[in-house]
Amino acid sequence: MKRLLLVRHAECEMNLQTKGFVGGQSNLSPLTARGKQQAVALGRHLARLHPSLHSPVFCSTALRAEDTARIMLQQAQGWPGPIQLQASPVLLELSQGDWEGQRRSKCYTPEVLERIAADPFTFAAPGGESQQELEARMSSFVHRQLLPILQYGGPPAVVVTHGLAIKCFLRSVLGSSPAMTWKIETDNTSITELTWVQAGPAAGWHLNRVNDTTHLVLAGLTGKLQEWQQGSNQPTEAGTAAAAAAAMPAACVQREERGPT
Repeated sequence: MKRLLLVRHAECEMNLQTKGFVGGQSNLSPLTARGKQQAVALGRHLARLHPSLHSPVFCSTALRAEDTARIMLQQAQGWPGPIQLQASPVLLELSQGDWEGQRRSKCYTPEVLERIAADPFTFAAPGGESQQELEARMSSFVHRQLLPILQYGGPPAVVVTHGLAIKCFLRSVLGSSPAMTWKIETDNTSITELTWVQAGPAAGWHLNRVNDTTHLVLAGLTGKLQEWQQGSNQPTEAGTAAAAAAAMPAACVQREERGPT
């Protein structure tokens, strides 16, 4: 089978600032100190689980996704040979157009919420895009650019992208109602794993795990470890902050020219 790992970017400044505001793509939002620690924990976890990864690793052109992928790859001490990083605008988050940076209360009026409830799949903010459009570009990337280069029984491909981008792709895989998209959780640096079956009655993508944040629990970067061990909620892997800082000037990223989303 062919394997795909969809990873949401690490915590960024926008994640802390958008509780009352519309975030959208916000492509220049940097990682927080905690986000860098999350990316280090992610890289170490993947290096333990997978002897090798498919090269290149893909990410969106948003700063938070590129930096997550860079830091992750800097922890690849056990992976043979250099792994290239390729950034693509096709993997960006849902564009919220004119709403980005605006107060949610101003944008999501009762009338707008009624429109979203009536048709969540094709609704788009002014100048933005719909779930349908986001799902189409994510599915196109996976099936046209990624699936053909993966090998059966080979190393998994890793795509560092965004929360709603992952949710919309999963909706297409499951064939579920668009209203279910908002009921899927994708935490920062969570891993969602799928495998591809080529033929037979079960042909297509199979969902193995969703929103796996085991690496954050083991690194003490969630409250769960404290609950289980009744200990400190500080990172248990020594040097995560220093490792994250050292990882930032990683090798250059191969970037695609931005096209229509």
